[in-house]
Amino acid sequence: MDDMTPQVRWELSERRRLQREQEQEQQQARREGNRGLYVLGGVALAVVLIWVATASSDNEDTDTSVPVAVETPTRYRPIVPSAGATAGATVGAPVSVPPAAAGSTHSRTVSRTSLTPWPFTVESGLLRCRPGQQVTFEAGGVEYGVNGLAQSKYPKPLPIWADDPNLGYGLKVDISAVIEAGRALC
Repeated sequence: MDDMTPQVRWELSERRRLQREQEQEQQQARREGNRGLYVLGGVALAVVLIWVATASSDNEDTDTSVPVAVETPTRYRPIVPSAGATAGATVGAPVSVPPAAAGSTHSRTVSRTSLTPWPFTVESGLLRCRPGQQVTFEAGGVEYGVNGLAQSKYPKPLPIWADDPNLGYGLKVDISAVIEAGRALC
């Protein structure tokens, strides 16, 4: 090593230092990777234990079989209001809201002849602007949420929303004209 120039000595020491740093980084990555596996395993174990405890407490008086999932309605099934529907029962369910008069400033009757393109399969209905710029369309006794704001409280208009024959593949007719007309009522 004595016959090396200072430049060569420096390059060798730098190379060794970089190798040590790379080894330390690899060891750190392995430790962190193992830690992640331990956490993941712990979470999985906790989920299994909770499931077993819940299943055993639900079935103490009956057989030990796994509970069967309850069928829930799909988003494409039309929502039919029930006689006892109450406000806030479930998201997407029809809500009993005091009706706005057809002649009020926040609602108007619209039909196939008044809006182009007409996106619905029904001939006409009552277009409303509810508080918070929620645009709704009532047809057949059901009030549907037309824009995203209203769809958090009212069902989507899928049962009455027409398919676009030009687009095919189940794509729907453009509904923006209805949304714009409804927002104009706000």
